Amino acid sequence: MTEQVIDPKAVNDVYEMIKTAKHPVLWAGLGMKDAQAEVIAFSEKFSVPVLTTAPATGVIPTDHPNFMGSRGRLGTKPAFEVTQAADLIILAGTNYPFSRFLPQGIKFVQINNSLADLGKQRDVDLAILADGKQFFKALNQVGEAIPTTPFLKAAQADKRNWDAWLDKVADDDSDGLTPEAVIRAIKDNSADDAVFGLDVGNNLMWAIRQLPFNKQQKLTMSSWFGTMGYGLPAAIAGKLSFPNSQVFNIAGDGGFSMVMQDLLTQVQYDMPIINVVLENKAFGFIQHEKIAASQEPYGINFIGADWAGFADSMGAIGLKVTDLASLKAAFAKINELQQSGNTKPILIDAKIKNVDPADTSFMPIDPTQFDQATIDSFNKTANLFDQPALQDLLDE
Repeated sequence: MTEQVIDPKAVNDVYEMIKTAKHPVLWAGLGMKDAQAEVIAFSEKFSVPVLTTAPATGVIPTDHPNFMGSRGRLGTKPAFEVTQAADLIILAGTNYPFSRFLPQGIKFVQINNSLADLGKQRDVDLAILADGKQFFKALNQVGEAIPTTPFLKAAQADKRNWDAWLDKVADDDSDGLTPEAVIRAIKDNSADDAVFGLDVGNNLMWAIRQLPFNKQQKLTMSSWFGTMGYGLPAAIAGKLSFPNSQVFNIAGDGGFSMVMQDLLTQVQYDMPIINVVLENKAFGFIQHEKIAASQEPYGINFIGADWAGFADSMGAIGLKVTDLASLKAAFAKINELQQSGNTKPILIDAKIKNVDPADTSFMPIDPTQFDQATIDSFNKTANLFDQPALQDLLDE
């Protein structure tokens, strides 16, 4: 690729804005997918927490201490809080449509190689027409490093608390298997070059929050379209594109049931894809919308099925899991099958409890903005515990 000439004035302008900001945040999209080294270097040099859009997960390794996750229904508590508290947001390689709903008073820089996208979603203070990778390469050469700021330190603690909370939720199967436990098991048993086909629904939310994208892993999702049933055919495409890689299809029972017949395609063409069906017997993502709107839960519940038995009848390998012990045993069996050269698709029939995931699109938990009763009510509804607000961490 031809090296783009980067405007040095634009580079210096951004650097000066970073220096004067107390709470700067980098928000990276798919336009930065080939710029991981530059994003890491920028974040570490200038002490800036990083978000990605959900489709761009992996632009910065998901286990990097400066990575906050994504914002929105597919997001995390720390990602929501740092963007609420930001005084400077740098949008790089993204035309993120919901930036228009962020608080007023934040300075915005947008770096994009599409002129039509600059300022399209929100007025920006500085618009830069440039390739993101080349711009950040130039920006990283400018100025002195900024030591870890109180804002970054608090953001890192916020993310650690969030990840610890996910583990605590996953550890508890006293009243049923949690989806967090299933996704954690996938994380712990996935290869460094695993490919994930992600369906639409709560399963996508749980997957984006927990799956590892810190090596050569890849994901595909129905970005912005929200096409249910996407995961299974996406996994087939993933296996055809990367035949030597471990491939997962992660779906809810609602999405899987729309395309379940194509499990037979996986059998016919000897595709040892690991299909994970998270059965909660509901359209959970829509269920949340109905709860939020105080509507009757009409048309969102169904009876479930013996998905493992269905897989066996199609010539695949079905494994039913109902608790942490059977989940562990299922993955032990899968690892054994993979090591023995198995060519049959596998289906994990995960009977999870139907819980409404923590809604991270808006979280009334800042003690400077909300009263304690409101905060306690939200935390109880979302089952959030052991997670101080970012503001509390900043005040320590």
